[in-house]
Amino acid sequence: MTAAWDQSPTRLLIGSLARVPFYPRFGAVISHRAAAWCWAHGLRPVALWLQASSIRSAGAEIHPAALLGPGFAIIHSVGIVIGHEVVAGRNLVVYQGVTLGHTGTGPGQPRIGDNVRIGAGAKVLGPVHIGDGAWIGANAVVLADVPAEAVATGIWRG
Repeated sequence: MTAAWDQSPTRLLIGSLARVPFYPRFGAVISHRAAAWCWAHGLRPVALWLQASSIRSAGAEIHPAALLGPGFAIIHSVGIVIGHEVVAGRNLVVYQGVTLGHTGTGPGQPRIGDNVRIGAGAKVLGPVHIGDGAWIGANAVVLADVPAEAVATGIWRG
């Protein structure tokens, strides 16, 4: 067996692409996109079935009504929960154990800008706005707005 760096670039690309559909995180994103399409076109039972299958297969619960922009990526899908009114911009990256939703009291769910990264175990709760390019640290609890290009760690109350 040859080392990866000894293989041709074409062989590396083909080998990498052949494995992509088997990653749970890829399946979770594709399942959400299909469920979101079904939800938007009135096929709500099918959308909820796709959501349930994503929970079983990838460990990610992403509501079909969540609006997640292009470039949405999951790094380790287990434990991700994204609520039904979440709106996210382009290139959102979430790690394992992230919760995006509300506290259960009052209306509203997070609004997330472009190019945001949310670290492992982070919780973004309530009707907060996360600015473009912000980073949410691992295990942070965000309860207030985060400005653009900021880094939120610990319990973020603004």
